[in-house]
Amino acid sequence: MTTSNGRVIILGGGIGGLCASIAFRKVGIDATVYEQAPAFGTVGASLQVWVKGMKAFAELGLADEIRRRGAEVHRQQFFNQHGTPLYHARLAEFARKHNAPMPVMIRRSEVIETLAGSADLGPVEFNHRATAVEQDATGVTVTFANGRQERADLLVAADGINSRTRQAIFPEVEILTANYRIVHAVAEHEPPCGPNNFTLFFGRGTRIAIKDCGSNHIFWAAALRDPTVSIDEPNELVKDDLRDRFGVFPQPVQDLIAATPPAAMLHHDVRALGPMPSWSRDRIVFLGDAAHAVTPNLGRGASEAIVDAIVLARRIVPIDLRDRTALATALADYEAVRRPESTALQQESWRIGTVSSWRGFAMTKARDLMMKTIVGHKQVAKIEGEFQIEVPSLLPAVV
Repeated sequence: MTTSNGRVIILGGGIGGLCASIAFRKVGIDATVYEQAPAFGTVGASLQVWVKGMKAFAELGLADEIRRRGAEVHRQQFFNQHGTPLYHARLAEFARKHNAPMPVMIRRSEVIETLAGSADLGPVEFNHRATAVEQDATGVTVTFANGRQERADLLVAADGINSRTRQAIFPEVEILTANYRIVHAVAEHEPPCGPNNFTLFFGRGTRIAIKDCGSNHIFWAAALRDPTVSIDEPNELVKDDLRDRFGVFPQPVQDLIAATPPAAMLHHDVRALGPMPSWSRDRIVFLGDAAHAVTPNLGRGASEAIVDAIVLARRIVPIDLRDRTALATALADYEAVRRPESTALQQESWRIGTVSSWRGFAMTKARDLMMKTIVGHKQVAKIEGEFQIEVPSLLPAVV
């Protein structure tokens, strides 16, 4: 579709791409989403929509539906593998104090269904895998594997950490692999650590996060240093390995793993995106994981993509996308607003993943002590501060 200020193509029908489509249409820009899969995907068990993400969803008119489909997180609590408390954060109290939304834990499929059902979502074309992207002075042309070609004034690459578009434009950008793996799943189970809680247990080279998604669906994610089971081996072996590793953890942890069917478990490396030289080149701009994929240690990745969509829509709505100079300025402004926060998040999440994977006796004892004292206090203060961060509005305020 073409609107008065130009035509937009979005590559990728995940959370970032769908949010971009909705944000664009709400400000009067029609954009077509091209997705390589035959239908909306549900890869990934569950995710956390952090405070910023809920504020951004409110701008898209979807916060209430996300909240209805998931479970608010009222409290974060942290323990060592013996169940000794390290620190906790009262999120419900922070939300009331700062008049902010609480984070929401929700199954990824529920998020996709919410976005797909939005009245503001633009056209989505499935079975379209981009194989080539070419730019010239007046536009950008995308060639798809089915032989189809489409041309636009702006291409939004929201095609994830493995973005083919990014690989073509910035082949030097590295995908980083952490020194631990993750196994995660959603299990039908009563909240083992209390309703509306996020609970994390730290061990020696192992840790497990347990999160209530509502309706007796529990998301858990176990991080494993020095994994002994290959990714391509059967999940029955993965489950046996988990039961051995977490046999010293509190009984609710062991019961949750035991109650999870092997078929529900996802086992993979933990990856993040290395530094990008720029978030755009000419008429191509990157969004979400395609620009700043982050390790999952803080549960913020999806929220960052939603905010990207809001900021990008706000920057391009007042301009004629056919004007190269105006477009370059708008895309540079988008990056200037979003990149500092996303880069800081990438760095912090990588650092937390490293420290959380310590396995030596002395190092883990020192980590527990730090979390009980100064580090824990600082982290709680930082969490409270994030309830005060504002998300740019999708439309300028009426004066």
